[in-house]
Amino acid sequence: MTNQSFQISQSKFLTIREFLHDRSWPTISSIRYYIFFNKYGFADKCVRRIGRKVLIDLLAFDQWLQEQAK
Repeated sequence: MTNQSFQISQSKFLTIREFLHDRSWPTISSIRYYIFFNKYGFADKCVRRIGRKVLIDLLAFDQWLQEQAK
């Protein structure tokens, strides 16, 4: 449990708009598609929901992207 809480404390969570502010890819529509349909396990690995707020974990996104590149 200590290891998991350590990993969460290092994670940086951003809203979808904050996440996409500096990036040209992915687009907002593709992010919504990945979340809604859980395409390639994106929502399970990278998304946290607090009520209606959807947050993306930057560290998990980078890891997910590396896995998809293989």
